[in-house]
Amino acid sequence: MIKLETHCHTLGGSTCATTPVNVIANVYKAAGYGAIVVTNHFNEYQLSLYPGKTRDEKLAFYFSLVREAEEAFAEAGIRTFFGAEIAINPEAEGYAEYMVYGLDKSHFYDNPPLYALTQKELFKVVEDAGGFMYQTHPFRPNVVLGNPLYMHGAEAFNGHFHHDSRNELAEKFCEENGLVKMSGTDFHHDDQPVTAGILIPDEIADEAELVKYIMSGKAELIKNEKLYKTRLAEYFSATK
Repeated sequence: MIKLETHCHTLGGSTCATTPVNVIANVYKAAGYGAIVVTNHFNEYQLSLYPGKTRDEKLAFYFSLVREAEEAFAEAGIRTFFGAEIAINPEAEGYAEYMVYGLDKSHFYDNPPLYALTQKELFKVVEDAGGFMYQTHPFRPNVVLGNPLYMHGAEAFNGHFHHDSRNELAEKFCEENGLVKMSGTDFHHDDQPVTAGILIPDEIADEAELVKYIMSGKAELIKNEKLYKTRLAEYFSATK
């Protein structure tokens, strides 16, 4: 079994991320991880900042960042998988983000902008592709809780210490609705402790196999709750 990071943002791919891919590779190699899912944000604002005038040009840049990560991670002996954290706005007072695995480039080029879809519409795209969709940090402030009928799982543990994601509520939500539990560091910064992920068999080689394994419910969660809560308390104390 190897450790897989399920939720990782890279410099240039997400405006909130500050860590170059070579540094990310070193951080995860030191933490003993064998694989990372690159999950840069996918939303209208993010894409507006990318070079290029057309949507296709901006999408080409988005995917070039995945290749960049793949090359850097391979040098460190770390496998790369592709995912996307897609933001949609179902309510005026908040937003929701859904992680999707198992979509290929064609699903981004050939559909209307995925961030413009409703949760139900996005779920259909993912379902038809044989993919996996889960809501990330569903109980953070200003996040709109999605309809459990239109997701396969939810992030029961989010380890980003800049946010109180109220993980205990997310775990309960998964249990009450029969959803697959996920765990991710939500990595953005090089001073961020790696606190989460899942364990997967070493032989998993692509996104389709990864989705199949996760959907089986066999994936063991990695979650360093003590470290997360310690750094969370320190962060909020320092920002008061």
